[in-house]
Amino acid sequence: MKNSIIPVVLAGGIGSRLWPLSRQAMPKQFLPLLGDESLLQSTLKRVSDSCFTDPILVCNEQHRFIVSSQCQQIDAATMALLLEPDGKNTAPAIALAAQYALQQGLDKPLLVMPADHHINNFELLIEQLPDAISFAQQGKLITFAIEPDSAHCGYGYIKNGTKIAASNCYKVDEFKEKPSLLLAQQYLASGEYSWNSGMFLFTPSVYLAELERFAPKIASCIAAAANFSGDLGFIRANNEVLKHCPSDSIDYAILERSPNVAVLPLALNWNDVGGFNALWQSADKDEQGNSLSTDDVVLHSHNNLLSGEEGHSIAALGVSDLAIIHTHDATLVASKSQLDQLPELLKQLAVKHDDKLIHHQAVYRPWGSYRVLIAGTGFKVKKIIVSPAGKLSTQRHQYRAEHWVVVSGIADVRIDGEARTLTADQSCYIAAGHIHSLANTQNEPLILIEVQTGSILDETDIERFDDQYGRK
Repeated sequence: MKNSIIPVVLAGGIGSRLWPLSRQAMPKQFLPLLGDESLLQSTLKRVSDSCFTDPILVCNEQHRFIVSSQCQQIDAATMALLLEPDGKNTAPAIALAAQYALQQGLDKPLLVMPADHHINNFELLIEQLPDAISFAQQGKLITFAIEPDSAHCGYGYIKNGTKIAASNCYKVDEFKEKPSLLLAQQYLASGEYSWNSGMFLFTPSVYLAELERFAPKIASCIAAAANFSGDLGFIRANNEVLKHCPSDSIDYAILERSPNVAVLPLALNWNDVGGFNALWQSADKDEQGNSLSTDDVVLHSHNNLLSGEEGHSIAALGVSDLAIIHTHDATLVASKSQLDQLPELLKQLAVKHDDKLIHHQAVYRPWGSYRVLIAGTGFKVKKIIVSPAGKLSTQRHQYRAEHWVVVSGIADVRIDGEARTLTADQSCYIAAGHIHSLANTQNEPLILIEVQTGSILDETDIERFDDQYGRK
């Protein structure tokens, strides 16, 4: 079974139910919510078994440098990093991956999975792959379902039909949307229902044929957009065509309508990390049921989820069943029983501070990343990390001056044509109007602190003259 399956990892979600940790600029799949690695990195490691090829990873264009950086951090090779200009849900995203695989001459089964789920016994799925592959090669679409252990109202359900002979698969009797608690309890008691996991297996040709049958507008758009081209290690389709593609999930577009679907229930320790209650369930907890960050302390408190940034301490006294989430620019305090109302709360926040739903403290660029440490009227302080071989564009600012202080590494700096080399504890000053560049030619990251002063301190005050990444 070596290299017989192509993983397709879908990393285009936003994860607004985990605000303020998750933002549009840094969705939950890129956050280390349940350990030192991000959910994306954990997903990529799950498909490093010899039965898998390198994965096809589909993500939003705005997150491409985050994805690339996180792959590099764990030395995860990919067959392709496919970029979407806008999220169009799972049906078009999977179709892009299927088209790409076929254009590489590969009609091997695709194992489709979200990048933002938590599974700690994935080997159970790998053990069942021979059954799934056999059915996929017969033209079936396999959906992997989770054997439920509770009456959960937040998941979709699949009603198992008759068992398919000589296999662990079932025909699909019916798909059910998120039920009421009473219905969920009835589903659990019947033993006939499974949770919809969002993981699937089928061949590219079968998937595209079913898409053409049940969602022809999506199929035709993706086929027209699939003239792929490379760009800085990423793969792009025709963005102008993709913008007009209908948006739909694989469940609605195909699975709920096709007669060629089989379900394979699995006893996975699975969590979709769809909100703070789900995060609390999978997180490590103390004897009182509290999930804490390293610097947090609690007393007479039970069943709380506390999450603060490194170096920030949350102290909880005499409280229970709360989610207390602190970030650099926002804090959420919520009863765990009310967390399903978080989207309504965020609508109010959007009226006052829409930027707090979008921006994140860490910003990724092709050369590395930066983090805003503090900002105020007329000043901003950043921590900048330049990757090995990374180079900021040659640029000029009209309204701000910059002071660079090297923390570690070696900085190759050029100011108005004058080259200089800076090491730890050395600094330089770039006055407004001076043309300058910064590069790291070493094998280790370059870390420096940048202090900006001036009347305009945003990214609009950048005039680029040269950029090795092709940015304007």
